[in-house]
Amino acid sequence: MPHGRRTVRRVVCHVVCRARGQVPLEGGPVEVGGYRIVSLLGEGGMGRVHLARSASGRPVAVKTVHGHLAADPEFRERFRREALAVRAVTGPYTAAVLDADPDAEQPWLAIEFCAGPGLPKAVAAHGPLGPAELATLGAALAEALGAVHAAGLVHRDVKPSNIVVTRDGPKIIDFGIAKSAADASLTAESEAIGSPGFISPEQLARGVRPGPAADVFALGAVLAVAATGRGPFGTGGAPEVLHRTLHDEPDLLGVPGPDWVAFLGRCLARDPADRPTVPEVLAWCGERAPDEPWWEQEPVAGLIRRREDAVAELLGEGAEPPGGAGDGDGDGAPSGPVEPSAPVEPVGALGPSAPVGPVGPVGPVGPPTATAPVRTGEPTDAAGTAESTAPAAPRDEPPPPPRSSRRRLLAWGGAALAAVGTTTAGVLFRGDGEDGGAGADKRRAPRPPVGEVIWSRDIGEVAYGGALLRGGDDLYVLDDAGLTRLDAATNTVRWTYPQENLRSVRTNGDLVYVLRDSLIEPELIVLRAAGGRTAWTSGVLLRNRHRPPRPLDAPSSELEGSHGLFTVADGVACLVTYVPYGTRWERRGTWDRPWRAYGFDSRTGDELWFHEGRAAGVLGVDDAGGRIAVAAAAQDPGKPGTDGYAHGDPLVVLKASDGTVDREVENGARRPQVHPGAEGIGYFATDDRIEAVDLGDRRTVWDRPVESGTTVTPRATDGLVIAAGPGGVEALDADTGRKRWSRPGYEWIEDGVPLVSDGLVLVSGPEPGGAADGGAWGVHALRARTGEVAWAAPVPAASRMTLAAAHDGLLHICADRTLHTIRAPRKTAVRS
Repeated sequence: MPHGRRTVRRVVCHVVCRARGQVPLEGGPVEVGGYRIVSLLGEGGMGRVHLARSASGRPVAVKTVHGHLAADPEFRERFRREALAVRAVTGPYTAAVLDADPDAEQPWLAIEFCAGPGLPKAVAAHGPLGPAELATLGAALAEALGAVHAAGLVHRDVKPSNIVVTRDGPKIIDFGIAKSAADASLTAESEAIGSPGFISPEQLARGVRPGPAADVFALGAVLAVAATGRGPFGTGGAPEVLHRTLHDEPDLLGVPGPDWVAFLGRCLARDPADRPTVPEVLAWCGERAPDEPWWEQEPVAGLIRRREDAVAELLGEGAEPPGGAGDGDGDGAPSGPVEPSAPVEPVGALGPSAPVGPVGPVGPVGPPTATAPVRTGEPTDAAGTAESTAPAAPRDEPPPPPRSSRRRLLAWGGAALAAVGTTTAGVLFRGDGEDGGAGADKRRAPRPPVGEVIWSRDIGEVAYGGALLRGGDDLYVLDDAGLTRLDAATNTVRWTYPQENLRSVRTNGDLVYVLRDSLIEPELIVLRAAGGRTAWTSGVLLRNRHRPPRPLDAPSSELEGSHGLFTVADGVACLVTYVPYGTRWERRGTWDRPWRAYGFDSRTGDELWFHEGRAAGVLGVDDAGGRIAVAAAAQDPGKPGTDGYAHGDPLVVLKASDGTVDREVENGARRPQVHPGAEGIGYFATDDRIEAVDLGDRRTVWDRPVESGTTVTPRATDGLVIAAGPGGVEALDADTGRKRWSRPGYEWIEDGVPLVSDGLVLVSGPEPGGAADGGAWGVHALRARTGEVAWAAPVPAASRMTLAAAHDGLLHICADRTLHTIRAPRKTAVRS
């Protein structure tokens, strides 16, 4: 490990770990109660989670309590009792608590480290579980709950994010709110602790102490999610989900087979007496479980191995234990999923299921989350405000953000106010006295109807681009970890293709085309839409049968470019490889490497042709009319998007059938869409103008000046072209360029061009009734013909909305790491 990284890590550990028994070792790691800290994994509302080693080298998760909580005598007493209780839980499918010191200056726990993905990611990689896979999962979880109940505990917060899938099977973690059924709890009888969508009806009833049947209810909900990809009580605000839990029958559409529908229906019965016992669940599932568990098969087994490798890498960077122990055989694994390059969500007894805020009466207001732990029955003040019981933040921590007024929340009737993901969220209602009072609200302009967030999900990192693509009823989500096919309306996972370095995705019929970049050469991967299995790949390009053989001593210019673009048209998939030539440094390192094009049969992958271009970087590829146009430039391009960008380079037009050159269009590289074979009028924004161009003959139809930084839709919709720039969003007449309407203060959602779908222009804009420059509060759907706001919806982290797709009345938008799907109000939906 480099000296600088080691120094930084030692300083971090010294600052964040101050429990009794923690000794900063000169030249060595910090210790907590005899456990050597290796790395900080993450932080939750109750404490921090560290990867550590025992004296024998066993990897463990050490969880330390925040100081302000440790100073609370009531919390410390509860921690002491629960730490003693959870140590009695033993079983192959539970994360064992190995050690604890509730009397330390900062109380801590040492927990078995379970290396593997969380259940949501494991199911996403595998796809919805069938009857046999469900039986295996249900049997393992029932055995785990049996161990919990045998220790006199009720878990009370069984949910997918509290289940880790390891090589030894799924393990239930996070007993931080487990409650002894035989001892008096410090939790008030009027409190209900759990997660909407998984919390049982009796947990919501005041004065009722939940028993093992509450965990059976949650187990049934977990199995329903694993089978369908959605919760049995729907999505939306927490109060809405809780209301359905109390009054509606569970939605089990998509559960495989009538026997499973009946069984899960019993598990999710409102009356605890009507549910099967844990031994009955174990027997029912055990009879149907196959010999080989699904987590021992690919792709889940590979996902587990990668998590284990990530843990090994972290341990390898820590101090070596005495005697070189710790190489291990994997018997001691960390408690919770581990990502190799980023802090992970703390899980376990101090993990994210700790309640962070109260939930008010069931109603239409709240965040669309099915995983947020909730409390009910919180004390209220005279104004009806439900106040959080969480201790105040320390003085050296930034104050919490201002809480939204109850009036503002009610005005939006259940719009999205928090993201669904693995992080916890609390719902907090304030009184009516804020936000200017009723008189101020009455003076505001009428609010437009609110769009409904029908589901949300964490999609992971998209640091390297990412993409959203609608294909029929499906939504394809491309992030740094791979490609996922979802049912666009229900969030049901169809399949996942886990692969790094994927850059773009496109569908064509029943096939899905994905480009993968690498340091050696790009690869075109073609998957079957039905199941996500590989249909064919471009293979090793140097061995392509149409590429001339190269001598062993060939210069570096004969190597393949590391970047790629592709297009699919007329039965031909064309992969273009190149290296960047955009800067002088890049040009010096390319060794005069040319761009190359490879043609494949789009369905079978048969190699059809090869073409080698000149030494240049590729700017864009287009296909139309049986032709493939490749725009390449070797000069210093200046500023992309300007009129002079690649102005002097030709556009090479290939015949799609055989790869031969049809013609070269002089000065055509800056607009690869304009070439023989293309039809219609295209619209382009330069640094200071918008131009309408006949794509076939390059004739300029009209042009008009605009502000620098403006983008424009490449094609017209309903006779209009939508442009977005620093001054806002406007609609131009497609035939003349005259302005039809303008909306200052609005911006396009994603990098690229404005998003138009179903007769609506979908943009980012300020809060209705607020200032025009109020920032990217959320999504606004403007009627394309008039510019009027048809509906709007707040989106968390709206200022970082980066990816978007829309089709058939649904808008999919990525805000930070969370993907939201928003449905237009039924009465305002507009069809194009």
